[in-house]
Order: sequence, then C-alpha cells, then structure tokens
Amino acid sequence: MSVITVVVVVGVVLALAAAASVMAAEYSVVDYGARAGGRADAAGAFLAAWAAACGDDGERPVMRVPAGTFLVGRAYFRGPCRSAGGVVLAIDGTVVAPPAVGNASWITFHYAHGLAIRGGTLDGNGHAFWACKAAAGRRCPPGTTTLDISQSNNVSVKRVTLVDSKNVHVSIFDCAGVTLQGVRIAAPADSPNTDGIHVALSRDVAVLSATVRTGDDCVSVGPGTSGVAIRNIRCGPGHGISIGSLGGRASEGEVRNVTVESASLAGTQNGLRIKTWGKPFAGRVSGVRFANVAMRDVQNPIVVDQNYCPGNVNCPGQSSGVKISDVEYEGITGTSATTVAVRFDCSGSNPCTGIRLRNINLTYDGGGGKPARSFCKNAGGSASGVVIPPSCLRPATARHGTTPPTYGSKRTMVASTCENLGDLRRKKQAILVGVSGSYDGRP
Repeated sequence: MSVITVVVVVGVVLALAAAASVMAAEYSVVDYGARAGGRADAAGAFLAAWAAACGDDGERPVMRVPAGTFLVGRAYFRGPCRSAGGVVLAIDGTVVAPPAVGNASWITFHYAHGLAIRGGTLDGNGHAFWACKAAAGRRCPPGTTTLDISQSNNVSVKRVTLVDSKNVHVSIFDCAGVTLQGVRIAAPADSPNTDGIHVALSRDVAVLSATVRTGDDCVSVGPGTSGVAIRNIRCGPGHGISIGSLGGRASEGEVRNVTVESASLAGTQNGLRIKTWGKPFAGRVSGVRFANVAMRDVQNPIVVDQNYCPGNVNCPGQSSGVKISDVEYEGITGTSATTVAVRFDCSGSNPCTGIRLRNINLTYDGGGGKPARSFCKNAGGSASGVVIPPSCLRPATARHGTTPPTYGSKRTMVASTCENLGDLRRKKQAILVGVSGSYDGRP
C-alpha cells in the first residue's frame, strides 16, 4: 500500500470519526418504556426521554416519538437544557390525551429555549369534555390547553397537527422568538373555547402557512404582546382573528406591531377584530396592519368593539380606557353575512384615531338587494382608493358631530349609518393554565 493510499484512508477514517462525534444523539421514548397502542400512560417514559435529551450537552439532541399512537397524561417538560442549540422533539406518530376532564395544560414546555417540535399529531381527545360543557356548563372545569409553551425563547413548531383540544390548542405565553409554520389545527365548529393559537405577553412571534378550523378564535393576541406576524393563514369555521380581549384588569401591557397578511376566512363569526372591555383600565393598541385578506360569508368582517361587558357588570360608564390608534386595513375583500360589514364601536373617553382604510370591497351576501353598511362611533381616520361600504370615519381635522365623508354611489352612501351594536357572544371562561395553575391573563 502506497503512502498516498495510507494518507487517504486515514483521512477518511478521521473524517468519519469527526462526523460521528457531532451527530445528534437520539433518545426514543420507546427506549424508556413507552408502548404504542394508546392504552398505557406513557407520560413517565416521555419525561424520562426528555430528561436524557435535555441533559445532553451535544449538538441538538433529539427526543424521538416513533410511529404509532401513544397515550400520555399531563406532561411538564422543563428546561433550560444543556445543549446550546436546544432539544428537537421529533414526532412520527400520534400523541393522545386521556379523556379525563381537567384544567391547566396537557403538554407544557417551560424554559425550553431553542426547542424545535417537528411533525406528528397531538390529539386533545376533547369529546367527553365538550359533552360535559354542553350538559353542565360552568360546573365543568375550564379544560386543558393542548400545547403550552411558556417563558421559552427561540422556539419553532413546524408541520405539527393538533386536533380536538379541550380548550386552546396552542398557547404562547411570555416567550420571545417563536415561529409556528405549517401547523394544522382542527376541532368541530361547535366545540367550546377551542382557540387555535393564543399569544400573550410575548414578542417576535410568527404564524406562517397555518390552517385553523375550530370553535373559537383562529388566532388571538393578548396583552403585553408585540412584533406578531401572521401570514398565509386559512381560518374557518371559528371566530376569526382577534386582538383582545384587553383592558379587563389594571396594568395590562400594550399590544403593538401586529401584522396580518395574505389570510382567508370562511364562515367565521368575526373576521378581523379588536376587542376591549368597557372598563377604565388603561391600555394601548397601535401599529396594527391587516392586508390582503379575503372573506367569505363572515358575520363581522371588520370590527372594533370597545364596549365589551357581559351582563353589564363592573363596567362603570361602559367606557374603555384602552387607546386604539394607527390601525390600517388594506385590500380587505369578500362577502359579509350581515349588512354591517365594517364596525368601529370605539371608546367615548378614548376615541379610536389613525384608522386607515384603503381598497376595501366587502359586499352583503344575504340577498334582498341590500348593500353592505359601515358603522362608526368615536372613530377617526381616513379612507383612500375604492372603499365599499363607504367609510364613516371622522377625519382627523373634524370635530365630533361633523358629518363623515362618504364614498361610492348614491345608493351606497345611504347605506352608511350608525346604529347600536347588538349583543356579542359571552366572554369565554378564563383558562387556567401555566405552572402555577392560576389565571394568567389568557382569554
């Protein structure tokens, strides 16, 4: 064997050894006692596999859930982990929750910085709980959140399917740098409080290329949240995309810099909604942009409601202390299931300012030849391009009571009117989630 050949062979061996040394270690839940079949609770095995992966200081250790169905009771995965890159949870099968009715969260990741969840299905098994809610109402527990990610930074969740949660499907709370991409969420249209994705007290969150069909909000943004980007999302059935509820208690953080682009909503209760309590607690919503959103048979395509107060309890003066400003709607098109397609019902003590409408085309699809209408109360802003139904926003230079501008044909002008907002749905029951088990500001 020549010297050159020896050198080449040695080089290859060393390269392979080096590659092997940096390959991510893998920890399968089966190796820790989990058995597929969905009969025996595998929570202990899942937690043991997590402990091993989380304690590995190598490059991106993998916790593996192989093909098959695994029954897992409540599981709390705590970090921070030793790997600088974080743990990868790779799911090839289905993880199913027990049918037992409870509260708090089913699968929780806490301080799990750098966590990456890939693939698989999380089945919340909510049918028994929904039956309890239908029969006993508030006597049932609030129900469990399927996937709760709390106080974790630089997290990604990709190509995960979540179905039939007992409550919220995905909750992002007190996090920074979270990406949800290619997520599919499904629950029956009549399933109570089954929000798709809820974000609160977080920053720099992206929801990309998601499909959400549930019995409640598609995506909701709660207090103390900034830098949210929602793009290429399909919603319906459900209650649409919401900012709020806000202003329900003192010292809530503001919501700012929220972008919703390239979305489609079909058959939802609301389209693009901002909702605040009719209470005096201070707050702020600003820097919001809704662009290129298609609606089909949506009951309230564009709505701002600052008078939310079920039962008119503890709402002195029925006036919200939350200031809404700098909100833009551009390229919002489609059909409304009600005649009032655009509704700005703002606070008397904190009027909405800086609302901008551009190229809006929403028509009423209820028949009878009725045009869509807009409603404004304590709302100021501007309109440009083609705006249907016509804007009733008060120009920034006008004083209260000035006749608002109108756009479109004479027939369409008559359709712009102001009328009282009907009763909206009752506030969904507070969700008991998080490590402490106490109410933490989620809707």
